[in-house]
Amino acid sequence: MANVDSTIKTETKNLALVVLVLSILLEGVYLIIGKWNYTVLLGNILGGSAGLLNFFLMGLGIQSALGKTQKDAKTTVSFSHTYRTIFLLAIMVIGVFVPIFDVWATIISVFFTSFGIYIRTALLKKNGIEI
Repeated sequence: MANVDSTIKTETKNLALVVLVLSILLEGVYLIIGKWNYTVLLGNILGGSAGLLNFFLMGLGIQSALGKTQKDAKTTVSFSHTYRTIFLLAIMVIGVFVPIFDVWATIISVFFTSFGIYIRTALLKKNGIEI
């Protein structure tokens, strides 16, 4: 595959910062309610990393679809979506059945990237920046 587009790198870095902030908040909530232990941290790392990797792979899938015919691009994006969904489901199953990961920390953290996208979109629109 060709070099990774700079937009994919930049947006992944931006989302990594949001995931980090949300992860710190999640850890804080667990501390406040007295339920924190190492499994929360490991689940948070597993879920947050999987969410970020999913976003990065989505970007690579879209990048590889560019320049292809419409039919080939649709197949590429569909293939990417299917396997990324299976990947996220596998991560959540691991988080549920492997006892070193807190179930809720893993599952919630998987969605931090999606929350980051919504937050970033709302902030950009609020500041009058077209997306």
